[in-house]
Amino acid sequence: MNAGELHKLASVLRQIAAAATADPGERPQAASTVAIVEDVAAHPDSCIGDIAERTGLAQSLVSITVARLKDRGIFTAAPDPGDRRRTVVTVRPKAATAFGQRGSRSITAALAQALPDAAPEQLRAIETALAQLAEQLLPASSRRPGRA
Repeated sequence: MNAGELHKLASVLRQIAAAATADPGERPQAASTVAIVEDVAAHPDSCIGDIAERTGLAQSLVSITVARLKDRGIFTAAPDPGDRRRTVVTVRPKAATAFGQRGSRSITAALAQALPDAAPEQLRAIETALAQLAEQLLPASSRRPGRA
């Protein structure tokens, strides 16, 4: 595998993850939106500039996305008490709970949808391989409970 193939694989995996976490009839979220939500969840009370720096996204995109997610009740945003010119962002507890529930969904149906011609045993093998890869690459704190 080369870096280009890895980027393509990451894109396919993002699409499968987005399909698995979307509710029926809901459009999957853009990768940039997911990156911002994940960053704010990992770094509560972050300012827009710090989010942009950590995600590698343009500050204007982060600012627009944060405002949209605040309007949807996903984020709280308030002036930084230490520097009133900056805005700090946090995920609302109710949204964090919803994200946790969506994140714990099985990928089986989304995987089957992404690979409609795959046999059931192929899908099981792919899902097993992905679980093994996750065990190797993801920190234990980001994996579901009960997994090594």
